[in-house]
Amino acid sequence: MLRPILFLLSALILTAASNPIPEAVEMRPGVFILKGGATPTIYLDLKRQHITHVLDLRQDSEITPASTFGFTVLQEMKVHYMRYATSRVPPAADLDFIRSLLKELPKGARIVVTCSNGNRAAAAVCPWLVLDQGLPLAEVLAASHQAGLTVPETEVAIRGYLQARL
Repeated sequence: MLRPILFLLSALILTAASNPIPEAVEMRPGVFILKGGATPTIYLDLKRQHITHVLDLRQDSEITPASTFGFTVLQEMKVHYMRYATSRVPPAADLDFIRSLLKELPKGARIVVTCSNGNRAAAAVCPWLVLDQGLPLAEVLAASHQAGLTVPETEVAIRGYLQARL
């Protein structure tokens, strides 16, 4: 009886150790996709992981009073908060702008990209990972699906954006 419990405990510890922000998916070291808004627990995780930037892709209609509280918490933590509202299927101009933001992050920056469900955030990071970081498309898409890329039209738009630039 003790053996299965120890095995399960070891697996839980390894899982926790491999995901520094349990509510997020780490696309590459220091680049996280967060589905939905942050909670007090997530803010503690952001602080423990020395997150330096948050890029919020939610539309005005998705911002809640709890979000406003979050802005204050991030400011107190000295995290650079950026908001760039984009649609469920980000147009090429939005993807260009987000790529430029990501490319201009200072060396050593640690960023969380967020939206209401992870779809836009995962999609927005894909072009940067493939075109600017040199990661393979299949690997990036697999991680993006895990992070919340679920809307077929969004994936089609990302693939079209990448095709036009490869």
